[in-house]
Amino acid sequence: SSSETKALFERHKPTHVIHLAAMVGGLFKNLRSNLDFWRTNIHINDNVLHSAHESGVQKVVSCLSTCIFPDKTTYPIDETMVRIPIPTQNPGKVSA
Repeated sequence: SSSETKALFERHKPTHVIHLAAMVGGLFKNLRSNLDFWRTNIHINDNVLHSAHESGVQKVVSCLSTCIFPDKTTYPIDETMVRIPIPTQNPGKVSA
């Protein structure tokens, strides 16, 4: 909640934040409940960034994992399958 996030920032007074907070549940749960995941993660992100701004945080680094699954592959995925083939659905993310 926004009040809990604000209280956390007030208590710890961070100058820098690495923001990894998210509702996660794996690919299949995300596919079944994608609106719930989207709304919850929007609220989490807004709470963290707003509290960081309000408390004078100097730097925030955010990382989201929503698009880590390839569009065409066999399952289960293991570490030998990283970037095989190179994804084409979002060239900006591939180059990052």
